[in-house]
Amino acid sequence: MSARRAELGQFFTPEWVAQALVDRFYPGLGMWDRVAEPSCGEGAFLRALPDYVPAIGVEIDPDLAARARESSGREVLVGDFRSVDLPFRPTLLLGNPPFKSAVVMQFLDRAWDLLPRDGEVGFILPAFVFQTASAVEALSARWSMDQQMLPRNVFPRLSHPLCFARLTKGRHGLIGFALYHEAAAVARLETRYRALLAQGERSVWTAITRAALEALGGEATLREIYREIEGARPTANRYWQEKVRQQLQRIGRRVGPSRWALASGYQQVAA
Repeated sequence: MSARRAELGQFFTPEWVAQALVDRFYPGLGMWDRVAEPSCGEGAFLRALPDYVPAIGVEIDPDLAARARESSGREVLVGDFRSVDLPFRPTLLLGNPPFKSAVVMQFLDRAWDLLPRDGEVGFILPAFVFQTASAVEALSARWSMDQQMLPRNVFPRLSHPLCFARLTKGRHGLIGFALYHEAAAVARLETRYRALLAQGERSVWTAITRAALEALGGEATLREIYREIEGARPTANRYWQEKVRQQLQRIGRRVGPSRWALASGYQQVAA
């Protein structure tokens, strides 16, 4: 591989890797499917697909497009996947986009526009695409995601971890991702809530409920506590008020009808 291609994030998929991924993850593809390989390079995935599966490639480099067309016998469009018109609506987008986070996200935006509900994306990606909780949480609002590690040395000169990510449009769920939602929730917390977590409070909801009571002077009605927390909820959990009541049973004491105070042993911290 040339240094220039590495700089551009272009790592051509070895033939055996494309074939192994198709065999492992997409053995049930049939003539009813429509597959597109964005940024297909030399067309490794086009060649790995069975002949009876309709497929098309997209490649911005005319020379590479011609090589992919000749070697696979498939139609290969010359253009940028982010804007090119496809002759059919794909059910699967399969390939190896440039290893640049911004480009990957743009490819996924286009994939969302192209795919039907339950349509799939299967991309070889650098693991750094998923390194922040905020990025994964944003993606998980639209896609279910499953990622598995790949050996980075399937590509010469690659220096960062690699994965094969499968995303399904319109579903929800994360496989192979731990603590991403929780980390995003903590990052959204106001400073006073994060301070309690830093001091050893183990539960995000306990920290929020405790900080709300402290902000209200150590004693408040349930309605006042809800109002204090309303704009600072860490998640969209529709049962959040029940979560607050559970925490009040743990860290508070009832001092009147629907009125709560911090239980003894819980010292106030500066808001």
